[in-house]
Amino acid sequence: MSDWMPKMVSACLIAFYAGLVIKAWRVREENRFLIHIEPFVVMLRIRPVHERLHPLLHKQRLSLSLLNGGDSSLGLLIAWTAESIGLSYIALTITSLLALMSGNPGLLLMGFIIACCLPVLRTKELFGKVNRRRQEIVMELPELLSKLLLMVNAGENVMRALTRILEQKKGSKHPLYVELMAAIEMMKRGESLSLALEEMGRRCAVPEVKLFATTLLINARRGGDDFVPALRELTRQMWDKRKAIARTLGEQASSRLAFPLTLVFLLIMVLVGAPAMFMM
Repeated sequence: MSDWMPKMVSACLIAFYAGLVIKAWRVREENRFLIHIEPFVVMLRIRPVHERLHPLLHKQRLSLSLLNGGDSSLGLLIAWTAESIGLSYIALTITSLLALMSGNPGLLLMGFIIACCLPVLRTKELFGKVNRRRQEIVMELPELLSKLLLMVNAGENVMRALTRILEQKKGSKHPLYVELMAAIEMMKRGESLSLALEEMGRRCAVPEVKLFATTLLINARRGGDDFVPALRELTRQMWDKRKAIARTLGEQASSRLAFPLTLVFLLIMVLVGAPAMFMM
């Protein structure tokens, strides 16, 4: 790679970024100005850029919607994408400047690799958060069902039982209780039970929660005779799923430990073997 390459790349990156900053500062709508996000928000709102990128970010938009209470607004997606691009752009700019100052053009290639990897890593992190959220809901659902079954067998009304459970979990940020609270608030505002439960299932996006919502609808339509056996069977299934998830998490933890243990073993081998090799 020629010596002039870092100079040209650095100049282009800084000039382009300066233009974005000036444009973003002029059109800003709030006093807040995040220097690694706002300029790229302006870039992403350009029609040709938006039309090309938006179809590629459908999964990311769904994931952001799940993590933000069902909010699937375009602004949320643009802000997340702008932050990802901004971090990559800053990393590329810094490495190009380091390549220019150190006279090592190889740093520029490293910067390109880092810039390409950052959006991929952020997407993986986003999908990981969604998967952890799903696991948290499935792990907590058996607890909720067990308490509900206990109260219903004691003669409590289903809605009152759910309300009492939520009172015990007041202030909890667990996604299952947050979505259940939102469903009950919808019913208090006059929405139908079926609509509230359907909305809860959609916002959770977990098949087990949709099955739970269906079981509650069975109670509303057919009465308690069919509800208790269905709830008992659902509780048993959810405990089995919780055990399966716990087993999977245990296996993942064991596999993560394998690499550090291998490094420790190799280090011990080097420490033990090095003196013997030097004595030979």
